[in-house]
Parts: sequence; C-alpha cells; structure tokens
Amino acid sequence: MKNFYCKEKNQTACKIWYLKFFKKIYKSPERKITYVFLAFSFKMSYISTQYFRYHVFPIIYFPSFIIHLKQFSYMKQPFPAIQKNPMREVVKLTFLLFLFYASVLPACADLIIHGGTTLKINTGTTIVSGDHLLMKSGAILNNSGNLILKKNFTNQNGTLTSLGNGIIEFSGTLNQLVGGMNLIQTLRMNNPSGVTLNGNTAIGSTLNLIAGQIVLGGSILTLGNSAIITGSPSASAMIVPTLTGELRKEFISGFTGIFLFPIGDQAGTSEYSPVTLNFQSATFATGNYVGVTVVNSKYPDPTISGDYLLRYWTLSHTGISSFVCDAIFQYLPADVTGTESAISCSKINPAPWITYSFADITNHYLTPGNILLSGSYSGVHECTTPPNNRGLQNIIIGNGISTCYDAAQILTVAGNGTSFKVQNGGNVSLIAGQKISILPGAGVDPGGYLTAYITTTSAFCNSFKMNPLVVNTSMMTDMEEPFAGLHLITIFPNPTSGIVHIVLNQANPASAVQLDFYTLLGNKIMTKTIYGSNIHPFSLADKPAGIYLVRARSESYTETTRIVKN
Repeated sequence: MKNFYCKEKNQTACKIWYLKFFKKIYKSPERKITYVFLAFSFKMSYISTQYFRYHVFPIIYFPSFIIHLKQFSYMKQPFPAIQKNPMREVVKLTFLLFLFYASVLPACADLIIHGGTTLKINTGTTIVSGDHLLMKSGAILNNSGNLILKKNFTNQNGTLTSLGNGIIEFSGTLNQLVGGMNLIQTLRMNNPSGVTLNGNTAIGSTLNLIAGQIVLGGSILTLGNSAIITGSPSASAMIVPTLTGELRKEFISGFTGIFLFPIGDQAGTSEYSPVTLNFQSATFATGNYVGVTVVNSKYPDPTISGDYLLRYWTLSHTGISSFVCDAIFQYLPADVTGTESAISCSKINPAPWITYSFADITNHYLTPGNILLSGSYSGVHECTTPPNNRGLQNIIIGNGISTCYDAAQILTVAGNGTSFKVQNGGNVSLIAGQKISILPGAGVDPGGYLTAYITTTSAFCNSFKMNPLVVNTSMMTDMEEPFAGLHLITIFPNPTSGIVHIVLNQANPASAVQLDFYTLLGNKIMTKTIYGSNIHPFSLADKPAGIYLVRARSESYTETTRIVKN
C-alpha cells in the first residue's frame, strides 16, 4: 500500500521501503502465495489507474482513505490469527486491497472533472477514456493533444465552452451521448453506432466523418467560418438533423465557391441526401450562417398530388445579403412518386411559390439557380389547387417538352436576373386567375410555343380547356425591367359599367405602351397605343357584360390584367 501515499518528493524513501519489503517476502517460506497476492494487487492497481489516472477527484492521492488504512493495519484485536502469522502484513494489505477495490471501483466508474479543476492534455499526448467523462460546472478541459472517448461525454457548464484546440474522437461501440454546449476544434467521428448531441455544438476547424451518424435531435451543430468537412460522407457517415436540429455553416467575408452540407435521414433506412450551395457573390456580416435540414416525407401541403418527391429540405439564413447562389438538392429514386421527368424543383414555403428547372433524372438532383436562402424546397409537378402567386425562374422548356404552370392570382415569369426560355419544339401554357407578368429574362425561340390564359372558372393546369390569350413564337430577349415594385398600368374603376381609365406607371413617360383588349375566348376587340403619364379613358359601353383582358406591352415589359364589365 506504500504506493498510495508516497509522494513524488519521497521517491528515494519509497525505493528503500520497497527493497526491504521484497527482501522480507523472498526470505519468507510462504513467498509463493505472497507472489499470488502481490500479482492480484498490482493487477488491480493497474486497472484502477485506468479509472483514476485522469479522474480529477480527491481520491487520486487517497488522503483520507490512506489514514483509514494506516489505522486499520495496526489493529490487533480483530485479527489475532493474522497477528500470529509471519506473513501478517502481506495478508492484511491484500485483504484491505480487496475491500478497497470491491467497494470503491464500482462506485467511481465515471471520470469526473470537478469545478475549479483543469484537465490539460499536452500536444503529442493521446488519452483514451473508456468510461463516461463528466465535466462539472466550472471545470476546464484544455486539450491540445488527442482525446479518444469510448463512452458518453457531458459538459455541465451553462455556456458554450471551448474544449481546447486538439482532436476529440468519438470511437465507441455503442451510441454515444454528447451533452452540454461544446466548442471542439477538430471532431473525429469514428463510431459506426453513432453519436447523439444533447446540446448545441460548434466545430472550429475540422469535422472528420469516418464512420457513423451524428444525430442532432433538437440541437444545432455549427461549423465555424474556417471549418471544413473531411472524410467520405455517405449514408453511414453523415449528419442527421432530426426534430428541430439544424446543421449550420458560417462563412468568411468575401466567400465565393461551393460548400456541401452532408445531411440525410434515418427514417426507416438511412438515406444520404446532401445539399450543395454555390455562392457566386454575397455580402457576409459577422455572425452569419446558412442552416439546412431535411425531412423524408412529402411536403405537408394537401394540394400537392400527382408527381412529387417524398423529401423536402428547409434552408434558413442570417447575416447574408446581396447574394447570388445556386443549389443542388440530392434525392433518391425511392423518393419519387409518379413520373420523375415531370417533377420540377419548387420553393413551396413561404409564399410566393417559385418553380425552377426540371429534375435531373440521371443524377437524381434538383438544381435550382439563384435561389432564396430561406424556405422549403422539394420536387413537385402540380397541385390540385394552385398557389395564389407563383414565380417561374431559370426554366428551360426544351424540344419535346410540353408543360403547364398556373397560379390562382398572379403568375410571374423570369425577372430579377432569372430566365425563362422556350426552345424550338418546346410548348408551355401559363394560366392565372388575375394576371400574368412576363419580365426581363423571358424568351421564346422560333418554333417554340408559349400560351397564356386568364381563367375565370378556376380551371387551371389539371383541368384547363380554353383558347389561348397569347400565342408567341417570336423572340423575347434582352428585355430590361423599367421599374421595380409597380405594375405597368393601373386601371380604374374596375369593375366598370362602361368607361375605364388607364394610367401608365413606367419610369419613362415618352415610351410607348401598346394596349390590346381581348375577350376570354382570345378575340382581340381593340388595340391602342398610349404615351405619357396622363389618364387615358377607354369605353366598353358597347361591349357585353363579362370579363375582358388587357395586355400592356412596352419595349421592355409585358403585363396582362383583367377588367370586369357589369
């Protein structure tokens, strides 16, 4: 037992004591059994160091327990038989060791860093913890080396706490729980059974995905603006943002380029469905981030039907402005309901609904361009009830494609630096309940067909049968938006009993605007060209009661509005 209470400053005295002790054992006739007792003691001493070597707890030096052992070793009356045995010291010590290990080890299985204590791991040092590691409130873990955790880790500090600039590896055989708010410079994920976060966690330098899933639950995992992801992300090595959990990435000022969010789900079968963002330009403020989640189910909109994906992604952001960003959402063939080639990427929520390009059915990608960084995205073809307002952006209607887009109120085509092209052999129908706005970036090549309708019977793409308002096979390119946030014309009163007044809202009053009046059957009843900002009256007194359509067209803008005549 001398090794329990010999301090480093008494190493010479300890060596002399050990020499005398082993000399006495060698001369003893019972030395064989003594060797057995000593082997047991040394083995248990080695095991105990695995528990207590870095267990910052008063029992490391056993001060109070040593006093008890020293007093106990000199008691004579309870052990008369032992006192008469020439090996009594060894027997007593072995017996006391047995009592110690039998009572203390099971009660101290966890490794604990108590408040006010710092556990420091130097550079080049590797420590393997085979038991649960607990940091009490006020404790510090300063890791500059390698800390390999085989079981759970809990940080009871109430704020985000740095664990040093070294490597922390999770490599257990069962699922490991990580509690508290932790800042880890390099996290090495190497546990096929996975890790579950129970507290917001930040990565400062590197997230190395070797094996296993990091399940977020209700926690947020944030990758700092200098953090990178290494390894080989896959369904067996990814981040699973369940419940309200979110994977976030911060970006340095002036960042351009690509970042991959290695996310997926484990609903039934583990499935890898990452999101890739490609920033072409952006302004990043301090504390910025983009957050990403994924859900393996149809977006919860009961109007979505027909052809769609059983998967949707949600993006959030803060501190990012003036951005141009493209995205790739990867889905699985098993996610497809209906016909995959009919599905387009759509931003479903919040309004307005925006429809982007068709799905890449070869690689199973959704590839929207110039996206918004807030909202839910999925693959959708049509809805039983169209959204109130819909935008069409970065869409190509190629040769052999025939499709339809609708909105209950306003359908906006291109604009804001986006495009909408109908190529030779392509055919598209546009249907809206109130207005169709064709903005800069929209175009129809020779041999392409674009038809636009204003419906008054709530007949949209899924049931529409009507003659077109517009059939356009000419080029519509290089248009410039004359104003922002306004309509080209304002019509009043509407409804009217006969006379309507039209006011131009364009920035250049000298520019001509052509007005074409149509019936709902597509028959043109009047054409006028107007200039300036004056009020221009028009009479429908000789026309039957009903709904009429006015198509206003300038050099750079086209807009269709309806007029109701009583």
